[in-house]
Amino acid sequence: MYRIGELADLTNLSKRTIDYYTQLGLLTPERTESNYRYYSEEALERLKLIELYKKEKLSLEEIRERIQLLDSLGNNSRAVCQRVHELSEQLLELEKQLLELKPLFQGLDKKQQQLLTSRISVQGMSLLHTLAFIIGETPL
Repeated sequence: MYRIGELADLTNLSKRTIDYYTQLGLLTPERTESNYRYYSEEALERLKLIELYKKEKLSLEEIRERIQLLDSLGNNSRAVCQRVHELSEQLLELEKQLLELKPLFQGLDKKQQQLLTSRISVQGMSLLHTLAFIIGETPL
């Protein structure tokens, strides 16, 4: 259990931001008899999720809707949502790495670029087809 200051330190957020998220209903602290707020490990994970959604440019209202959906799901569905969250983080990291490769890629000759593009395209399409299959959509 964390007090608001400890949670702020762990997440690099201000106490004011955490308090605001609490007022919006995005976080629910437990209260002691002396009315101190304590936040659980789940609140820490939820703050990480909120920050991920903010990086994806979601509004606080959209974030609240997603969190409410998450709260309404059962444990099995939560595990799936947690895994999707982890994959989203990995995709953001992959995107960052690809952007770092762009200048190096542009330094290659045309034949090398075509060879790499072909290889990456096949792998990318394979992932896209797998994702489409999992969510029950027909691939493009």
